[in-house]
Amino acid sequence: MRIKMRRSAPPVSAGHFTFWQISCGEHMRYAFDRQRTDSRRDHEIMEGTVQLRSQAFDSRINTARVAMILWLSFALLLVVAASGCGSSTDTVGSGEPAPGTPDEEGIRLITRPDASYTVDDLVAVGFKKSKQFEIDTLPGTTDIWYGFFRQKDVEVRFYESHTAAIELGVEPAEVVIGKKAGQRDYLIPVVNLYPAYAIVGNMVMLCERELATCESLIDALEE
Repeated sequence: MRIKMRRSAPPVSAGHFTFWQISCGEHMRYAFDRQRTDSRRDHEIMEGTVQLRSQAFDSRINTARVAMILWLSFALLLVVAASGCGSSTDTVGSGEPAPGTPDEEGIRLITRPDASYTVDDLVAVGFKKSKQFEIDTLPGTTDIWYGFFRQKDVEVRFYESHTAAIELGVEPAEVVIGKKAGQRDYLIPVVNLYPAYAIVGNMVMLCERELATCESLIDALEE
């Protein structure tokens, strides 16, 4: 039995170009190879795209991790700073007011721990004496005067030292500033309200209306 082989058609000339006549089978094989090549290329492109997306995703994750670490570090620093500030505030607020600075309520002041005054020092800067009280009424005092400075009442209690003024004078002063409006100070024959006091050297000053009444007298005194 003989098998006849079909030869490809001879080329056909058309001017400067030559066209080859391709059989139907060869054309289908060529189309199949072309499709397989295109499919392989598409697959490679798809794999490259997936790889790029994966790399981009990993990059975003790394960036998020770095941002989270930085944020946690910043938050930790804030906590440490807040703890330090809180400790400092507690140390000052747990005891007596800091020297030279009114307390948080603005009604207590401790200043000039090395100074020592007499009533003559106050008179020299404009303090007007009105009445002197017996020192037996307040243990530890060396002198007690009630008077005026710039038309406002000031009561001054003198002690041996700044330390004595704090140890012996704070508690009686707290009793006075705790009184309500209209109550009478047992040392003063008229109604007066002292809502603030200042410890200045060896003195305890009771201030009418506000701490500023005593602060103006303190500013007039020499340190």
